[in-house]
Amino acid sequence: MKIGIIGMGAIGEYISSMLSKNNEEVYVIAKGEALKKLKKDGIVLDNNENEKLSVFPTLITDNAEEAGIMDIVFICVKGYSLKAAAKAIEKMVHEHTLVIPIVNGVDIGYKLFSYLRKGKILDAAMYTSSKVVNDRKEIIKSNKIVISTNKNRPVYKIYLELIYNVLTKAGIICEIKKDVEVFAWNKYVFNCAFNITDSYYDVGVKGILEDKMKFETFCNVAKECEEVGRSKGIKLAENIYEVSIETLKKLSKKSISSMHRDVISGRKFELELFCGDLCRMGKAVGVPTPYTQKAYEKLKILQAAN
Repeated sequence: MKIGIIGMGAIGEYISSMLSKNNEEVYVIAKGEALKKLKKDGIVLDNNENEKLSVFPTLITDNAEEAGIMDIVFICVKGYSLKAAAKAIEKMVHEHTLVIPIVNGVDIGYKLFSYLRKGKILDAAMYTSSKVVNDRKEIIKSNKIVISTNKNRPVYKIYLELIYNVLTKAGIICEIKKDVEVFAWNKYVFNCAFNITDSYYDVGVKGILEDKMKFETFCNVAKECEEVGRSKGIKLAENIYEVSIETLKKLSKKSISSMHRDVISGRKFELELFCGDLCRMGKAVGVPTPYTQKAYEKLKILQAAN
C-alpha cells in the first residue's frame, strides 16, 4: 500500500516516522531546506524520553509525479497552506485515493474538496499531547486520530476500516466515529479562544488566567465560537464552554498557543483559520463576533508584517 504525506511539522513527522518504522511504503512530499534535511538525516522519531531514531521513508521528493498515485494521502499542513498542498499532491490522487486532512479548523474536508475535486476525502481530527523543545521544535508525546466519512461525500465503511488498520498496526491510536465534525468543533471552541486571546495580548496561559480582562476575552471568544457552531447546527457538547475554561486551567502556565508561537517567531500564522473563518461564519449565520473581530483587525497588521 502506497501512503503519501505532505506537511512535515510535528504531526506529519510523527505519522511518517511511525508508518515507516512499521515498514509501510511512505512517500513524503517536501521542499526547500526541509527536503534537503530529510534526505540527509531521515525523519527523527522522538516521541518520548526513551525512543529516538531516524527512519527513512520509501521516497522523499518535491515532485508528486515522481511518487505516483497513492492509496492513502495524509495532509498535515497549516490551514493557510491547504490550497497549496492540494495542488502539490494533485498527481498523487486518483478517484479512489483516500485523502485524510489532519489540519486545524472546521469545514476542512469541504475546503479540500473544493481545491482538489477528486479522491475520497474523509473528515479527521487529531488530539495530541506534545512538548516544544528549543523554543521551536514540537514533539508529539501521545496522539489519537479520529476519522469519519463526510456526510456530504460518504464513503464505504471498509475504507475507514482500512485506514484504521494501517494506523493501528503502526502504533497510532485511531477511532472511527459517526461524525468527526462535532469533534472538530469541540476542539475549535477552545483553540479559537486560546489562540486568539493569547496572540492578541501576547501573554501565554499565565497572563490570561491572572488578568480579569484577558480571561474575560478568552471566555467571550469561546462563547462567540460556541454560538456560531450551534447556529450552524453543530451538536456541540452541552458543557463545551466550561470544558474550554477547564482545558485552559489544566495547561502549564508557561504554555503559549501555536499561533502565538508563530507570531513571536515572525512566521506566517493561522489568522484566517482562527479569526477570519469564525468572523465570516458568524456573519453568515447572524451571530455577532465583536471580540474575535477586534483581535482579527489587530492581528491582520502583524500578519502583513511577517
